[in-house]
Amino acid sequence: MHPLKTLTTGLLVAVSLATARAADTPPSPWSLDINVTSVHTEAWARRQLNQDNPGLGIEYQFNKDWSAAGGFYRNSYRRETAYMLGVWTPLHVDLPAGLKASAGLAAGLVSGYRRPEVPTEPLAAGAVLRLRTAHGFGLNLLAVPNTQSGSGFIGLQLVAPL
Repeated sequence: MHPLKTLTTGLLVAVSLATARAADTPPSPWSLDINVTSVHTEAWARRQLNQDNPGLGIEYQFNKDWSAAGGFYRNSYRRETAYMLGVWTPLHVDLPAGLKASAGLAAGLVSGYRRPEVPTEPLAAGAVLRLRTAHGFGLNLLAVPNTQSGSGFIGLQLVAPL
């Protein structure tokens, strides 16, 4: 499926689900994560790798510090990738206009990154910044550091409550 079509479908689903919720209802612990793009930290990777990473995921918020996320996206090597992450965000800040920010770490399993010339393990880890409105809409930024086997990146997900 074309990346723009995947993104458009995801946004339509998110808007439909969100408008079905009452405005005064607290955010659901479930959210739809729409994978959008990544920006690689090394120049060679920005030139050679795919920066458009459409996909969909689901996240469940156990409490204010812990959540689990899983889904799929098209990775920087143009391969379909599945992921399952535990997310720990112990740092919380209330921002103006009812926005909330939380930050921490994510770690888990990811597929689609094994390359014959540089074998990598299916483990993923990075720093997470989450921004949310009072109704649960927002975005996730995931920063993965450079490794011996590849360039780091900052990935963007749009988030809508379910």
